[in-house]
Amino acid sequence: MIVFFKKIILNFLHKFIYNIDHKYSPNFNTAFSNLNYIKEINFDLINELSINKNNFSENILITNVDREDVYLDGKNYIYESWVSNENSTYTDNYIFKESSKRKIIKNLNKKKIKYNKKIFLIPYYSNQFGHFIGENLGTLLFFLEYLKSRKKKEKLLIVAPSKKWKFFFQKYYRNNCFFLSDTVIIKKNIIFSQSLIFPKFSVFQNYIITRNILFNKVENNEYIDKKIFLTSERNEKIININELVNYFKKKNFVILNPKKLSILKLLKILNSAKIVVSEFASITHNIHISRQKPYYIIMSEEDKTVQSKWFRLTQYYNNFHACLFKPIYFKRVGNKKTIPYQSKIEVEIKKLEKILN
Repeated sequence: MIVFFKKIILNFLHKFIYNIDHKYSPNFNTAFSNLNYIKEINFDLINELSINKNNFSENILITNVDREDVYLDGKNYIYESWVSNENSTYTDNYIFKESSKRKIIKNLNKKKIKYNKKIFLIPYYSNQFGHFIGENLGTLLFFLEYLKSRKKKEKLLIVAPSKKWKFFFQKYYRNNCFFLSDTVIIKKNIIFSQSLIFPKFSVFQNYIITRNILFNKVENNEYIDKKIFLTSERNEKIININELVNYFKKKNFVILNPKKLSILKLLKILNSAKIVVSEFASITHNIHISRQKPYYIIMSEEDKTVQSKWFRLTQYYNNFHACLFKPIYFKRVGNKKTIPYQSKIEVEIKKLEKILN
């Protein structure tokens, strides 16, 4: 009962006091009036698309900082952004709709800056690597390909999780990318005075489109004799990571750290390698979008089951490779984490060796 009344109060504040609403609407966009949508599949991308030129309007990018980015660069931050259209933001993630509302409200009063050139947006952005791959990449690639085919140098706002991904977009879609610095995105609410909003694909459609577009770039036979251990080399994930790396080196595995390779080189190796073993969490998204052969994931035993409230945030993505990856479970070290896939583990080398042999 208390939770029910809290939701009523929050909805009242959000809509009438702060003059903004956050709506669950998976098919929201302002760019197309003829785009078919089926809940189980998502958007019909086969019918010819026709941009509604009369719908360019003012939209505002509102950003919430979630935490410092301690992996890629301690000076940077992990953040997510929503586009406000006529005092409403939109989401296809019903589970986290209420928590997103609170984040949006918290950031409404930032100073605003205005961008006056015509531009395309999507309803939601995340620069956290796992959610960028799972929620944004397929949408961005599809509409970049679409704008590229129009040959008008029309721009789509891109939020990338790293400099390597920014370089990737610039290399293949230079005429259609628009970037803002993280500092500007974090510190300001940005008014795009002439903008259209493309739809955001579901996670399922996002993954399918990503794989379809990247297929010709990553499919290869160059590394079919290679054995790979995919790792960030952090002891925050695996407490005995140095011991584990040394073990794999002795077994003639290549230690693959995404920070040390270009995007396409990384994906090509994962695509054709004979054996791939990966640590758990967001790093496995590199495999999701590149590989269609079996592989192993080193995981915590407590992640054998995940509560439904965390499903969309964590295990949802791994489900697209169900029956393809083989989990190898090890015991957690230290305190149990609230969010799945964040616990530290210790890998038993003998157990691992027995499974891999």
